[in-house]
Amino acid sequence: MLEVSQTAVIVPLSIWLVYSLVKLFGETRKLDHIPTIGFSDPILSYWSALQFLIDPPGFIRKGWETIPPGTKYVKVPGMSRWTVLGTVPEQYKEVASAADHFLSPSKATDEFLQAKHTMWYDEIGDHLQVKPIRQNLNRSLGELLPLVHEEAVLAFEDAFPLTNEWQSHAFVPALLKIVARISNRALVGLPLCRDAEYIDANVSYAVEVIVESFLLYPLPPFLRGLAHRLFSPIPGRLTRMTRWIQPILDARREDKAAHGPNWEEPKDMLYWLTQVAEEHGRADRDPIIRLMSTNFGSIHTTALTFTHALYSLLSRPQYIEHLRQEIDQCVQEEGWTKASMDRMVFLDSFIAESKRYDILGTVGGMRIAIEDCILSGTLIPKGTMIGANLIDAHFSPSAWGPDAEEFDPYRFIKIEKETGRRISIVTTNVNTLTFGHGKHACPGRFFAAQEMKLMMAYLLHHYDMKLDNKDGSRPKNMWIGMGCVPSQNARILFRRRE
Repeated sequence: MLEVSQTAVIVPLSIWLVYSLVKLFGETRKLDHIPTIGFSDPILSYWSALQFLIDPPGFIRKGWETIPPGTKYVKVPGMSRWTVLGTVPEQYKEVASAADHFLSPSKATDEFLQAKHTMWYDEIGDHLQVKPIRQNLNRSLGELLPLVHEEAVLAFEDAFPLTNEWQSHAFVPALLKIVARISNRALVGLPLCRDAEYIDANVSYAVEVIVESFLLYPLPPFLRGLAHRLFSPIPGRLTRMTRWIQPILDARREDKAAHGPNWEEPKDMLYWLTQVAEEHGRADRDPIIRLMSTNFGSIHTTALTFTHALYSLLSRPQYIEHLRQEIDQCVQEEGWTKASMDRMVFLDSFIAESKRYDILGTVGGMRIAIEDCILSGTLIPKGTMIGANLIDAHFSPSAWGPDAEEFDPYRFIKIEKETGRRISIVTTNVNTLTFGHGKHACPGRFFAAQEMKLMMAYLLHHYDMKLDNKDGSRPKNMWIGMGCVPSQNARILFRRRE
């Protein structure tokens, strides 16, 4: 048994090592002309890659100090490939504006998330779901937000019961279910959004995508499919999801046939995805897969960003009273509506500053070169991974001023007052890249922004909160590869607002 166990470990590790070395040697030759952060030798670069894994922001900050003047692009090491980054945020403009047949975001997503295996990218890599997000979901926010609020009331009360005494709760596990539930009020509607098993399945799928992509990424391509088929729980998720969604699709078709022109069309993402699928002659499997993909995006990014923002607020409680004054006034005058959320400018500025300051990783806006291309006179060979340095972008003194390294929740209010330039949660530019930038910026960010503002406003309006630790300090972030994750274990104390 021991010999079998050793073989099971040694053989795949040996295959991975040989594959990584061959790939890295090949990439190194192609990218010799691009300056390196760390060691450029393929063997020694593993030491630099290890340093990058141990302290991603420190490695990037120190490395940026060594860049020769006039350099447009540099490369940073990974365990199996190099990543090319622009040396200043402005360089990302040409990356973001490049045609997809030169620099492909889809290929990069497939690589990072192993989306061919985890998200059925062979079937939905055409991104047809973007159209209903832009044309239907975003345009229906005014109608949807009161429904989302209705769901938020129930979700928060289930997770954090309103009591007069302090109660400690593990925050992130509860938040994931809350975000999934209130998002699905807009994605699938009642009653499915309140089905606990359905919500748990979507939360589990979001986590499984991240875990599996992390495990598959280092493997040679010819082994990824095999490993996925042998060990992945994700194919079973689609089977279970179909059991929930297919009856809804069938019932809606029956209702439409029975009522004819008098049938009232549902206003949820599932219906809009079904319309797109029918327009393109796709089977029901198509909108179900796209719904799972949409759920992944809405749960994962929203939960991470919101957790960062709440931790930042509770570790700086001096801003709570001002936020409450704004929230209370807007809710009293406009109710829990989109108009009310749009008036909460300090809340918007606070979350936008957290989005800038509490970065989700060291690199972003990734693309893969589909063919050789020239950027600012630099050859980017076919197959190269290229993106933006988020640390440089989000902490650039030239963009954010001499206090770029400080957390200032009034920053975006000041910018608008001084320059007339409005920068909100949904704004994308080369210095704020959480939602990407350019034509491929996240289309769901408008819904996510309204959702995050509503959640924060609801919590501050109804609860007193404080971090459940000795000194009230912000829980430490975790770095996983190039990604930054807020503490998953922190607890928050809740009670009814006094």
